[in-house]
Amino acid sequence: MSEWRKSKRSHEGGIKVVKGNLYARIQWVDEISGKRKEKLRRVANRTEARKVIKEMVAELENHGEETLKSDKLTFANLAADYESKRLVEATFANGIKVSGKRSVQPSKSSLKPLREYFGRMLVRSIKSSDIEAYKAQRLKTQVEIKTRDGKIVRDRKISSINRELEHLRAIFNFAKDDGLIVKSPFEVKGKSLIVKTAENSRDRILSKDEEIRLLEACGPRTISYMRGGKEITKHDDGDSRGYLRALIMVAVDTGARRGELFKLQWKDVDLIDGTIKIQASNSKTEKTRVIGLTSRARNELQELWEQSIKSLAGSVFGIHSTIKNAWKTLCEIAEIEDLNFHDLRHSATTRMINAGIPHTEVMKITGHTQIITFLRYLNLSNESLIRSAGMLDAYLTNEDSQISNRQVFDSIN
Repeated sequence: MSEWRKSKRSHEGGIKVVKGNLYARIQWVDEISGKRKEKLRRVANRTEARKVIKEMVAELENHGEETLKSDKLTFANLAADYESKRLVEATFANGIKVSGKRSVQPSKSSLKPLREYFGRMLVRSIKSSDIEAYKAQRLKTQVEIKTRDGKIVRDRKISSINRELEHLRAIFNFAKDDGLIVKSPFEVKGKSLIVKTAENSRDRILSKDEEIRLLEACGPRTISYMRGGKEITKHDDGDSRGYLRALIMVAVDTGARRGELFKLQWKDVDLIDGTIKIQASNSKTEKTRVIGLTSRARNELQELWEQSIKSLAGSVFGIHSTIKNAWKTLCEIAEIEDLNFHDLRHSATTRMINAGIPHTEVMKITGHTQIITFLRYLNLSNESLIRSAGMLDAYLTNEDSQISNRQVFDSIN
């Protein structure tokens, strides 16, 4: 039997000299094609060669030849392969996602800085320390935000960097699943490269007074401005903002996510039973759920339906992309600062708990699947804090009374 076939059976390697350079070499026969194959890796000396041979043999036996062939794979090539195979539009069957992603663009956007930093690096050479260096660099890079008044420069949020790192981890997991690497650099014992506790959790909730002003801003108003040295006054009947009033009321009374409400169609609204259905294809958790409507939210939707063209396939709120500018204008009219649309979801969750609804039911309404995530949305208002203190007062007063009664009883006996 030839030497290379003996090597193939035992997966033993050898040392090869090519143009004066030393290489560690192993040989094997491809099980599908039956062709002889070999793998060479350049080494500095024979001692290193013997070590590298053992490593290559272990890779071949434990993970297959794909791992061996990927030692020249750059991150740019891996990212391109990942994008073409994983970052594709979702396919649904009977309302259930069977492949792809619901939101592709955010993932593709996060690939850009990753490509710029890791692009030319060999995938197998990237270590956890490289990822730490990337995170440090991103923290030093400020963000420019374009506004109508110019540009605003602010520090980059750790939450944004964590989203990028989550996509980076997904890319390495993709490579591992395909047998291109043996271990992901994120698999470091006793160390987490993605630290969620470092994120600043937002606890802004809508007060009742702010809600009144916000809803009033959706209605009729008088606009005054100066033109050519003259003051001009116009009346705005608020018809163009009618959908905003209904949107705000449904959001703060149901806790539905922004994207779920934007994609809501009239076929998903039952004005008789007073419910809305969030389709799995529009839900972040990819699960269908039904949410009950308050009487005021139902009335607003009824009025919106009467004003619509009455198409069940039509968008309830008529939103096709974003309400960023409309929301900013609305908050300016209502004189409300630092309020995001997503804060309405926080407000709804907090109000439901304050109303006495069990947290398990609230989680089903809001679509939360993890209690840890749910608690991030639960914010204590001043009213609930005062009520909690009052309940503790009542408990302590009752306990003091019981102690006093026991003392009297003991003295008698």
